Amino acid sequence: MSKDFKDFQFKQPIQQALDEAGYDTPTPIQAGAIPPLLQGSDLIGIAETGTGKTLAFLLPIFQRMTINPRPAASDTGDSEERETGDTDNPQALVICPTRELAIQVAGESERFGKHLGVRTVLAYGGTSSNYQKRELAAGCDVVVGTPGRLLDFLSSAWLSVRSLRFMVLDEADRMLDMGFVDDVDAILRRTPMSRQTILFSATVPTAVRELSGRYMFHPETVETHTGTRVTDNVDHSFYPVARSQKEQLLLEILHREDPAKFLVFTATREATSEVGLLLRRHRYEVISLSSLLSQANRERALGVFRRGECRALVATDVAARGLDITDIDLVINFDAPTLAEDYVHRIGRTGRAERTGKAVTLITELDGRRVAEIERMLGEPVPRVELEGFDYRAASRSRDRGRERDRGRGRGRGPGRGQRSAGTDGRRRSGGRDVAPQRDKAASVPVVADRVETASPSGSDDASAPRRRRRPRRRGGNRGSDS
Repeated sequence: MSKDFKDFQFKQPIQQALDEAGYDTPTPIQAGAIPPLLQGSDLIGIAETGTGKTLAFLLPIFQRMTINPRPAASDTGDSEERETGDTDNPQALVICPTRELAIQVAGESERFGKHLGVRTVLAYGGTSSNYQKRELAAGCDVVVGTPGRLLDFLSSAWLSVRSLRFMVLDEADRMLDMGFVDDVDAILRRTPMSRQTILFSATVPTAVRELSGRYMFHPETVETHTGTRVTDNVDHSFYPVARSQKEQLLLEILHREDPAKFLVFTATREATSEVGLLLRRHRYEVISLSSLLSQANRERALGVFRRGECRALVATDVAARGLDITDIDLVINFDAPTLAEDYVHRIGRTGRAERTGKAVTLITELDGRRVAEIERMLGEPVPRVELEGFDYRAASRSRDRGRERDRGRGRGRGPGRGQRSAGTDGRRRSGGRDVAPQRDKAASVPVVADRVETASPSGSDDASAPRRRRRPRRRGGNRGSDS
């Protein structure tokens, strides 16, 4: 196995880019994948995110690619004026599951292919396609994109794959988990059978094996680990806590750890806003990242966090993959991940580039199944930590107070003292109509809204004040009988 990039005897422009980046020694996945890819073999690479797999497929593609000089891209490229020859069509197509990963891969392609003259086009949804179409029309060597946008361009003939030589599926397991299997299948069916197919994945579930069986020819497999595991330079643990105390525990952990840069994962996009607001109240500089943001704002937010202009990033799993930031000190799973595989990808955002990191997951009484799945996947228990000095009993007191409030409101039982039965559906009958109860702030009992004009039937035991307000309306006409 090679111990130096020079052993691969790359073309001088490729080696120059490696020297400029300060890359001397290949990572295990690079050392294992590059030789068979240079020989033209199909390959399945099994490696976690953050192990250098992007260069593992880009460098051999650049080495085997034929680069044709072309004029600069036109800013006016009109569909009626463009003329695309075989030399303008891409030789390599890289499919990524998320926009963030596609942006990262395209950036590496530009960085390490610049001296060779490689031209890369980035194609993803969530933004206008006009600029991307102009870039494709001008000709390129590599196209990096997400499945939906790539399929759109193929269907509309803006992207041609007739000259394609290299097909890459990056993070294939994630792509299929996200429901892109039909799009990926449709793209692969349009590509030449003579292509070299490269598949990288952190895990190899059944769907990935089936895909490789349909579209790969005697692939070689390179695996850099045995089983799914957390990298050794990440200290990770579970912090059991009551749901009512998650926010307090989050703040206490941050106070004690005092990380220079940290990432908080939530289960929903709405929760990113709530947790972000909580942190801002406690004077943390925070940005939130979820699908609620436009693509332009997501890229802007990541740029701010990457440059260190903001200390904290709160995100959903949209940021779990393809987020290449090497100086994150702490990852906190405010909500345990829904999928066990996402646990490794989340906490893999710290402890990168030979740095050490720490990852904390807050687990509640509702997370038993998820915790069991994570530990079953890892093959070992995750340490439980109780934060010394933190008042966990406050959670019990909070729950007791909540139960007392519920008893005062008559929740979960029959009508309380002084309350009228609301019926099985929690509604009062008034003048033949169903009227939803409203909560009176002073009395904490259901009352009928004043705006309802129908009166209660004669003999009702309702309070008299509402009837006195409505009585003049009944004199003006028999409005109650129409309800």
